[in-house]
Amino acid sequence: MPVFISPASIDGVIMETVNILLIDEQPVVREGLDSFLVDYSDLDIVAFANSGQDGLQQVRKRPLDVVLMDLALPDMSGREAIRLIHDENPKLAIIVYSDRSDEVFVYQSLKAGARGYLLKSTPLEGVVSAIRRIHMDEYILSPELSPTIIDFYLEHRDLGEDYLGDYQELTDREKQVFRLIANGGITREIAELLCISPKTVAKHRTSIKKKLSLGSPVEMTQYAIRKGIL
Repeated sequence: MPVFISPASIDGVIMETVNILLIDEQPVVREGLDSFLVDYSDLDIVAFANSGQDGLQQVRKRPLDVVLMDLALPDMSGREAIRLIHDENPKLAIIVYSDRSDEVFVYQSLKAGARGYLLKSTPLEGVVSAIRRIHMDEYILSPELSPTIIDFYLEHRDLGEDYLGDYQELTDREKQVFRLIANGGITREIAELLCISPKTVAKHRTSIKKKLSLGSPVEMTQYAIRKGIL
């Protein structure tokens, strides 16, 4: 028999009921979260969607407080879905719930209008806490993600330039190599850590330099700090 927590509170503040829209293509995710959150009387999933367009329609249909959504959608990019939902209702608190941990996805999600980014490895109790705190106008990231990305976003959110535009041109492996170089790693160490050959590391290094117009490891470190990647 479920145990209902009523009234819920954070630091002595009574929580009002939070109406949630859950957008995820996977039925197991929708059903699993719904089954878990039913134990919390202040959190109510009032609508489900399996695509960006469906989610946008749900936003137009009913009063909502929080949107919890995946980035992997069948009809549009998660970034575009966030932007459309945010444009439709800027007061909605949008939380990305994804297995994508790359900082580019985090930054772009925040820039598009999200106020939180949770990895799907987050314990469900952490999801509950995040929903409540997002509803109280906080910004939330999974502990595994660098908190500097929020500081960087808040510092530059009013500027039109996409500061990670060139960085996102790197492949996933190039991003791994880039971060290791920027952190002071040398070719042999990077090769051993990633289980690739030093020749492959050198090839990635050359590609990174070309794509980012950088000439040395020092410049890579400076770039990573400037972009909020380190």
